[in-house]
Amino acid sequence: MKKGFNLLLIILLLVSFIPLSVYGEEITAYERQLPRLVDAAGLLTQEQAERLTQKLDEVSERQNLDVIIITVDSLEGYTATEFADDTFDYSGFGMGDNYDGILLLLSMEERDWAISTHGYGITVFTDAGQKYMVENFIGYISNGDYYEGFVKFADLADSFITQAKAGAPYDINNLPKKPMSPIWILISILGGVLIALIITGVMRSSLKSVSKQRVASNYIVSTVMTPFANKDLYLYSVVKRTAKPKESSGGSSTHRSSSGRTHGGSSGKF
Repeated sequence: MKKGFNLLLIILLLVSFIPLSVYGEEITAYERQLPRLVDAAGLLTQEQAERLTQKLDEVSERQNLDVIIITVDSLEGYTATEFADDTFDYSGFGMGDNYDGILLLLSMEERDWAISTHGYGITVFTDAGQKYMVENFIGYISNGDYYEGFVKFADLADSFITQAKAGAPYDINNLPKKPMSPIWILISILGGVLIALIITGVMRSSLKSVSKQRVASNYIVSTVMTPFANKDLYLYSVVKRTAKPKESSGGSSTHRSSSGRTHGGSSGKF
């Protein structure tokens, strides 16, 4: 099964790539060739694969945007981005007239990952948004907890689509806040109590140094005057100005795939 999926992916890519590279034309339509989960690298049990497929189908159909996960053993000479883009294009992925979708690719040979977005997916999953998503699911994958990582990816994709449809896609200025761990809440409480005890202890100890004075001389402020006064003369100042770094304007960077389609996305190692 695993080898069959690998072979099918390679055939789809190579057969479709050649004529489109020759004519340089953008593909217009492709029938769906693959399910939304293709675990060609065999990272999941059958039960996990079935549950994850159901989840991807439910999110995709409810949101009307394809959420896809592909795992392979090797990139077969492609870059991770090229493989992800071409798999999306030539496998018939994407929903609606603009083929809206997001695809996560994992290649085990060099531990590569890539995200490819298309259509409305480019708007939904900004560069900053993708970075946030990766930071929240890639740790599971790096540790070999593939199922947990894929479920986290699907949940994040669902949340990002909902946010974008509300009119404000997650981006550099409005990324979701990470929930505080209960352990940090407990540490904060204990830390506050400890600081309060230290402060009150210091205040209490300082009061013990106060004692009754027998003579008035201790309360008299010296008023001895001096005929000489010290003056500080302000001569000049040096002001250094450093340009404030410009913040990224946000949004999604894009590129062209071999099919001529426009994709967003990102890639890296896990």
